[in-house]
Amino acid sequence: MSDDTKDNNVIYLNKRLEFTAEAVPVVCKLAGETLKDVVILGESRDGSIKMITTQPDVADILFYIESAKFAIMQGGLEDE
Repeated sequence: MSDDTKDNNVIYLNKRLEFTAEAVPVVCKLAGETLKDVVILGESRDGSIKMITTQPDVADILFYIESAKFAIMQGGLEDE
């Protein structure tokens, strides 16, 4: 978390989540160019749900997931 948000109990995403129909490698490339940390959730070819993350702190992973959940509930996805 950034220094300006440490003391806040509620933190909102600045923008709705974005949806893109791009292939997974393109989305991962864009994420690598714009994001400091990532939590990637998806469905593997065998149908199981998988997660890959660069964030070692479980509390931060849960924070990212709950922030995304809140943004979806507040307004859904925004098409690219």
